[in-house]
Amino acid sequence: MIFARTQKKLTEVYLDLEEETSKLGMEIHENKSKYMVTSTYEHRRNAGDQRIGNKVFEAVQSFQYLGNIIGNTNNNNNKCIKERIMLGNKVYCANRQLVNSSLISRNSQLQIYRTSVRPAVTCGSESWTLTVEEERTLAVFERKLMRIIYRPVKENELLRIIEKLFDETMN
Repeated sequence: MIFARTQKKLTEVYLDLEEETSKLGMEIHENKSKYMVTSTYEHRRNAGDQRIGNKVFEAVQSFQYLGNIIGNTNNNNNKCIKERIMLGNKVYCANRQLVNSSLISRNSQLQIYRTSVRPAVTCGSESWTLTVEEERTLAVFERKLMRIIYRPVKENELLRIIEKLFDETMN
């Protein structure tokens, strides 16, 4: 990633980078390299392709970096959270037999949840600024998995829900 305040500075930094990479026998691939303009003004964000030297770089509105979607609009956080919840669902589905098994204790099922599903969902969450709706979406996902782990127990032909343990693990 290259950050610059002006187009002139961006060109200067890119040419320095290209020179240093060529010394190491590497080159910057223009089809894999993109650029994005961020600004508080909407009209400045709609930039066209950028030509530096003999290479043309495509302008993008958002990109994914280290698992988080970075963009020049405000709704990228919501996309990132939905993507993380989908990833959490994939991790859950990969471990579904273990989590749904009645042979494995609830503590072990919780451990699977805490060590595989929750980290997949919350990776990068330190940089999120959550709205009430996004907090609710994450809470709904967590409650869905807790209902699976703390499913009703059959006792004397009656179903009983373990509420005390459920309340303790949610905090």
